[in-house]
Amino acid sequence: MSHPDRYHGSWLCSTPAHRERFLEMQERLRVARTSTMIGAALIAVFIAPHATWALAVMATFMLALVVVGSVGLERRRRPELWVFFTTVLNIQICIAAAVLLSGGPQSVLIGMFGVPVIMVAARFSNQGLLVGTPISVALLLAVTLGADADYVKGHPESLIVPLVTVVCTAAYLAPLVASDVRHRADSTLDALTGLLNRRALPARFAEVADQAAIADRPISVVLADVDHFKRINDVHGHATGDEVLQAVANALRGSLRTFELLYRIGGEEFLLLLPGADASDALAVAESLRSAVAGAGPAGLDVTCSFGVATTGGPHADADALLAQADTALYEAKRLGRNRVCHAREMLLTPVA
Repeated sequence: MSHPDRYHGSWLCSTPAHRERFLEMQERLRVARTSTMIGAALIAVFIAPHATWALAVMATFMLALVVVGSVGLERRRRPELWVFFTTVLNIQICIAAAVLLSGGPQSVLIGMFGVPVIMVAARFSNQGLLVGTPISVALLLAVTLGADADYVKGHPESLIVPLVTVVCTAAYLAPLVASDVRHRADSTLDALTGLLNRRALPARFAEVADQAAIADRPISVVLADVDHFKRINDVHGHATGDEVLQAVANALRGSLRTFELLYRIGGEEFLLLLPGADASDALAVAESLRSAVAGAGPAGLDVTCSFGVATTGGPHADADALLAQADTALYEAKRLGRNRVCHAREMLLTPVA
């Protein structure tokens, strides 16, 4: 049974491909977030002399939301929900309030309703667009028809133009997002287990290493190898071997949090990337994984895994060196009897249940 605090996906990131896309794009969107903050500051400067100070405060608040939405994601079980509700949804509400304060359907800010739709598409799958776009449309109707229906009846373009802009933006972005997710899945997902594969690892490790250097945090990796897997294939057949691999992947995946990224990097070998985890944290995670696999019993078999753990000595990480250390620890765990965890640095063993 998985731990109640562990991550099991969300409606925004329901698959490993969606999760990987969100994590990667969150990092790549730094420039876009900076541009958004600069834009909000310019709005505050230019509208303050011509409107109420409430609008300047609103623009400043939008700027703060962009900052808050990207803080502390590594500590959250579902960071995509945190970003959606603290940033995207609140920015939609702020835009609606700003439009209402600056003239409703006559506001020069009404075209801003398309921005949150683009923000959703840039980070999330089409599930995000299906939720985010109707919210923008509903708020748009509220601040136009709801605020001054008579003006909208006399000037229907005040509603039709921004409404068409929002809907068409979403309509064009939806196939682009779907195509991006599909191609990512084709190139970076393992067909048998649904986990990320080796091709997805270098880019993600480089991003994690950059973040670790900035935050002065370590990185740990955990290598897992199914014990006596060749014997399983030889005795029970490859179909049973595939069933075992799928069950092991599910057991591992069910015991992990969002930022603990799991990869299948070989036939029966898995790799776990742990940003910010020191040696003791990584050993604890690896032991929980060992227990999860040992209790899974796929195809009615007693299946176990051996684990090798390695941790960077500081914030500067070399992927090849770290993986080599974890591989050495994995072989040590195999040598000492399998179904155990070994750390490359201390060669500490957890007791076997």
